[in-house]
Order: sequence, then structure tokens, then C-alpha cells
Amino acid sequence: MKKQETATSYVEIKKVTSWTGMRRFLSVIALFAGIFWSFYALRWQRLWRSPAWIQARRQELLLLQSRRFRSTAIQLGGLLIKLGQFLSTRVDMLPQIVTKELANLQDEVPPVPFSQIRQVAEAEFGQPLSAIYRQFEEVPLASASLGQAHVAVLPDGRTAAVKIQRPGIGTVVEIDLLALRQVVSFLKSFTSWEKYIDFDAIFREFADTSLAELDYESEGRNAERIAVNSSDPDLIIPRIYWEYTTRRVLTLEYLAGIKITDYQRLGEAGIDRRQLARHLLEIYVKQILVDGFFHADPHPGNLFVSTEGKIIMIDFGMMGSISPALRDNLVKMAMAMVKRDYPQVVNYLKKVGFLRPEADNAALVHAIGLFIDQLLGSVQDIFSADLSALLEDLEHLLYEQPFQVPANFTFLGRALGTLYGICIGLDPKIDFLETGKPYVLQLAPVAGGVWQNVKEKGAAVAASLIELPPLTERVLRSAERGDLRLRIQWQPVNQSIQANTQAVLAVGWALCYGFTLLTAAYLYVHQFVRESYWALLGSLLLLVLFIARSSSRSRHLTKVDPAWISRREPE
Repeated sequence: MKKQETATSYVEIKKVTSWTGMRRFLSVIALFAGIFWSFYALRWQRLWRSPAWIQARRQELLLLQSRRFRSTAIQLGGLLIKLGQFLSTRVDMLPQIVTKELANLQDEVPPVPFSQIRQVAEAEFGQPLSAIYRQFEEVPLASASLGQAHVAVLPDGRTAAVKIQRPGIGTVVEIDLLALRQVVSFLKSFTSWEKYIDFDAIFREFADTSLAELDYESEGRNAERIAVNSSDPDLIIPRIYWEYTTRRVLTLEYLAGIKITDYQRLGEAGIDRRQLARHLLEIYVKQILVDGFFHADPHPGNLFVSTEGKIIMIDFGMMGSISPALRDNLVKMAMAMVKRDYPQVVNYLKKVGFLRPEADNAALVHAIGLFIDQLLGSVQDIFSADLSALLEDLEHLLYEQPFQVPANFTFLGRALGTLYGICIGLDPKIDFLETGKPYVLQLAPVAGGVWQNVKEKGAAVAASLIELPPLTERVLRSAERGDLRLRIQWQPVNQSIQANTQAVLAVGWALCYGFTLLTAAYLYVHQFVRESYWALLGSLLLLVLFIARSSSRSRHLTKVDPAWISRREPE
């Protein structure tokens, strides 16, 4: 079954038929509804809480709700674990405190009883497991949210690893995708977040990736493609045994090795960790920059080292790809960064999809210029600088500006982030720039010396001279007509005005309510009972009107701004 057909069939499901499925569906909906309401309720508490308290409470909720999501995902399994891992890479959507917590979400859950795994395998092959494999270990080698692996012996005596999907996982994925689609519909209908986040594209990206991981035949083809692309004799890709492979069962060569983060065993085996780190980085640089097809999940559970020091790569369900055109644009963008041509950098960011079309070029040129100056202030010292602070600045820039992370870059960013941690663990002094330099030079345009620089500068000056007269004429004509406008960022000013206006109105309503309430008490004390009841009713009516007006104004003016649940107070 093709991935696109599968994705369509799942996404177009209209209802859940079983009670178990409905209970899971409602559990997922309740999880997200609770998270959403916990932040939305803070809007009301602003009426009597200080801004400092609201900010502290918001930070507390970010941590508590991300932990709640993590624990619920481990409990329910299925796509919630995958979603947590996916969201941990979306620094353009979520604050750092959330992405860090979700990054700790492990893709390991308690194993399925062997009797159920046996039923899945026998249903796929149409015959008993004993007729397929000479020997099959009942204790799983590894267990994950979508499947688990067992060691087996083929009829010809070869040892194999058999990856089998969890029973009913297809239905679980179907229900989870349906629930997540409802959550997306809710967010699009009741919040203004869609102005900042393309929910439909993110949902399609996540659904396609999740469904692709359910197709073990596709995973086998991915492994073979990586093996064909590689000419490295020190990179080992397990062989796929197609005669024992179906869509839900994957049988591949069993390769024993040392976990790449098991530094003690690596040292005992006499393996040079510095050379290992450099080799691993070279493999990924080639896959990304040269092949355009890379292993997107390089966590330590998928990378092992043989006793000879060769790298063993497994699990090819999550892959990333970069088209030649996109790769060329990235190279050109990198060249523009080096030349400090910040308007061109912004143009390329829009071209490759990092910037939304409505982004303000002028403001972003300034912001990106400051950031790149910090990044490339000393090219020789880029990788000797404090990268943690640099990456934190990048995260702030991504989250607070109209940035988005395209699908390909989501997996690329996740892969590079994980790879960075592994390489630094193996060799804290690794030189990333020097390692990747041969491949970058291979793709970068060939320099033409002084004449090439003269041509480039001359072309830039000529373009400026051509554009200057009509641009000057337009500006002067606009000034003559009185149409010349100066663009100013009024959002902070408007927010302050709105906050002050709301505060004044709240005081006015409070005075009216207090006056009528005191009037009712005065009339009641002086034996004007009927009149006191009318005054009391009037005070209650004022209170109800104030609450209704505040609620209506909040929905009309602000709806729910995603920045409101971020690290900073927008008002």
C-alpha cells in the first residue's frame, strides 16, 4: 500500500465505532482540552492577580502541562509518544521549557505479550511461526510504541532481527490521528493561532511520517537506498531478508555491536572515540549535502559500533530528504550570510519556507543581521564558542519572529541536534567546520578570484544604479502628493493603551457596582426594604453586564494569542 493512499484513508475517517476506540479518542481530546484551558483560565485571573504572579504561574503551567503530556503519552502509547518527540523539534511553535521536557520523552514502553506478537506474525505469513523461523526468541530485543524486535534464526541458520508491529496499532494510529485532527479543528476555530502556525501543514507532515513508519516494506527500501548511496566500507547497513518481510513484519540481518554512547565498552574494545566521532559526522554530512537522503533518527539506540570500529546504523522508518534545488538555495543562503548580504538572506529564508510571506523584511534584516554578526563574528572560532547560548538565541529568534520550520527542516534539525550531542560526547574537541568543509566546498560555487569578486560587486552596483532613479522618483512623487508614509510598529503602544483602557473601565464598573451595593445596604438599614431589593438587583445586573462585556471584549480583541502562553508577557 502506498503511503499517500494510506494517509488519505486514515485522515478521512469520520467516526470511531468501538467503545474502546471512543474512550481513547476522548482521552486524547481531554488531554489537549485540559492543557488549553489551564492557560486560557489565566486570562480571568489577571483581573485580581499581579503581572508577576501571572508570569510565574505561566512558567509553572508550561512545565506541569508538558510533564502531564509526557506521562499520558507513556501511559497511552501510540502516536502520543511520536507527537511528543515531533513537537520537541518545533522551536518555532513552543517555548524552550516545553521542548526540553518533551525531548526527554522516551520511545520505549512495556513489551506486548509474546502470544499477541505471535498472532500478528502468523496472520501476516499465513502459517505458524515455527514453520517460518528455525528459532524465535520470546523475550524482545527492544520495545517501542509502534512495534518490538525479537532475535530469530532463519531456516538456513542465519541470525536475524525480526521487527513486528504491535497488535491493533493501525487502529490506534487511526484513532489518534482522528483525535489530533479534531484538536487542530478546535484550535483553528477558537483561537487566532492559525495566523502564526500552519496547523494543516504540520498535521499532514506528522500524519505522513507516522503512517510511513507503519509500512515496514518502505523501511526496508529506505535501508537499501542508504546502503546503495554509501561507498563507505566502515558503515554497515543491515541486509533486508525480503522473503521474510511484509508490511507489518520486517526481517533483517542481526548485527551485534556496542552502543555508541557506551564509552566504557568502546574504550575496552580499543576504539578511538575521536576518530569515531569524525567518521559519524562525515557519514551524515555526506547523506545530507551530497545524497539528499538521510537517516533522520540518529539517537543512541539506532547507532552501534562493531568490534572493528565500524558504525552500524539501524531503524530506517524516519527518513529525511533534501531536493537538489533546495540544497542549492541553502548553499546560496550560506554564501549570502558569509558576505553579510542580509536582504538576500531574508529573501532566501522566504524562498526555502523559513519565513512566512507576511514577514516584515526591514525588521528581519536588522534582527538577522545582529544574529549573524554574532554567529560569524569570527569564522575560525564558531565551533569553539559557547554554542548553547548561541542556540538559545536562535531559539528565541525562531519563536518570537514570524518564522516556521518546513517539514524537511524539522527532521534535519532533529537529526543534527541529536548528532551534535553524540559527537560532542565522543569527542568534546571535534571540529565540525573542518569535518564538513570538503563536502561544502564540493557543492559551493567555484571561486573566480579577484575577477569573480569584481564581477559580483560590479553587478551589485549596476543593479543599484538601475533601481535608484525610479525608486527616487516614486518617493518624491509620494511626498508631493502627501502619500509618503512612515511605518511604525504600533503593536506595543496599542497593547499598552488597551491595557490602560481596560483598567480604567474596570475601576469605573467597580465604582458603580460598589455604589449600588452600598445604596441597597443603606436602604435596607433604613427600612426601605422594597427599594433595597431593587438596588441589590441593580448591583447584580451591573456585575453580570461587566462579566459579559469583559468576556466579549476578550474574545473580540485578542481571541487567544500564542505568544500569550510563551515566556514573555505581551501586554
